[in-house]
Amino acid sequence: MAHGWDRRSDRELVELCNRGSRDDAVQAFETLYRRHRDYVTRVSLRFGADREAAVDVLQETFLYLLTKFPPAGDGLVLTAQLRSLLYPVAKNLTLSSLRQRARIDDSEEFDPDRLPAPLAPDPAERDPARLSAAVARLSAERREVLLLRFVDDMSLQDIADTLSIPLGTVKSRLHLAVRELRESPEIKDFGKG
Repeated sequence: MAHGWDRRSDRELVELCNRGSRDDAVQAFETLYRRHRDYVTRVSLRFGADREAAVDVLQETFLYLLTKFPPAGDGLVLTAQLRSLLYPVAKNLTLSSLRQRARIDDSEEFDPDRLPAPLAPDPAERDPARLSAAVARLSAERREVLLLRFVDDMSLQDIADTLSIPLGTVKSRLHLAVRELRESPEIKDFGKG
């Protein structure tokens, strides 16, 4: 039965959550959860959460999504990829969790620019650690746009919508990030050898 649901688009599943029967809405929401849970977890880990915190963020993100659907909410109109909605929710919940933990631990001031930027290594790469190190040195804004484009495979317009910034800003940050990576000593000769 799940395979039939898996073939439906996110838009169709969201519509079923909005207007379907109770059973259809539950099945549609569960399908959305299975489809996007790894993505939400990766976003949380990308911003520095540990595994336990990432699981909490995953639960809170989908709880937030659930409140958008009837009877709790008025329904959700999907105007872009669902990831465009999930990304900022997961990011903000993660950063809030990290700030809270920093206050509880009474540690040094929270600085999102110092968060690690792990990349899922591509098996075809010769040395993914060099690439990850170069990406980690990018500014937080450039790194975020770069990862959304090349790791999360978002369109430039979806990135602009997700981050609530102009399309030109996305293009500029992406261009500068790619140029900075090309000039980086770690990957300047990446394809050689």
